[in-house]
Amino acid sequence: MIFGQSIVNTEKLFNKNKDGLQVSSEFNGTSISGNASVFILGYSLNFSYKKNKSLLRLFSGGQYISQNKTEVSNSAFSQLRYDYQINDKSRYFMFTQLQSNAILLFNKRLLGGLGYRRNLINIERDSSSKINFDLSLGVMQEEEVLNRSRLPQNEKYYTNYTRSIFSMVWSWKYKKKLTVINTTYFQQYLFSLADYRLLNETNMLYKLNKNLSLSLDIEYRFDSDPPSLLTNKDLNSNLGLVIVF
Repeated sequence: MIFGQSIVNTEKLFNKNKDGLQVSSEFNGTSISGNASVFILGYSLNFSYKKNKSLLRLFSGGQYISQNKTEVSNSAFSQLRYDYQINDKSRYFMFTQLQSNAILLFNKRLLGGLGYRRNLINIERDSSSKINFDLSLGVMQEEEVLNRSRLPQNEKYYTNYTRSIFSMVWSWKYKKKLTVINTTYFQQYLFSLADYRLLNETNMLYKLNKNLSLSLDIEYRFDSDPPSLLTNKDLNSNLGLVIVF
């Protein structure tokens, strides 16, 4: 899960495109007591419905962090996504997303976008190993409202930008037990080449049984033009469980 990021990665939540309804949920948490009292909870609840060439998905989740019983961060997101399959290798997509994030100073981040996705590599060896590579191109409108009370008086707190969307997704599945997904997102402000965002995430899912998987995520985020109170880089890791019904 990427609830501390300005870009939300939804690739790993459903890696099967079967017809009908799927439900996925993920939870992870950390509790520390003693000299310091820290509590971290991450969660998500997601739905996917596919019929013929149409695929509708709803993603939602959040993260809560407290230290010494004082709230440090509270973030949440929700994304509605529609895909229309043109053929076995190509599809169109549309999405809208609403996000808040105290760490990144977002009171609100509202997105709407569309694009085209193409599968370029699909290799299957002896039904035990499968490799895929997909490329996506598109455009989105991004409205951001930052927490004005935490910014210097004259700093910009509202933007409404048009950004390009470019993403690459590699996946490797081994013996129906191990899945590795590497996702790279690049979002460029169309009217300033100096303003862009980059996210790379590697997800490793190990299937424990039919419905339960162990998840390890490693995330890197870069923002070329962050608010003055923030650094332009983040590196995070998450360990959790994914439940699929």
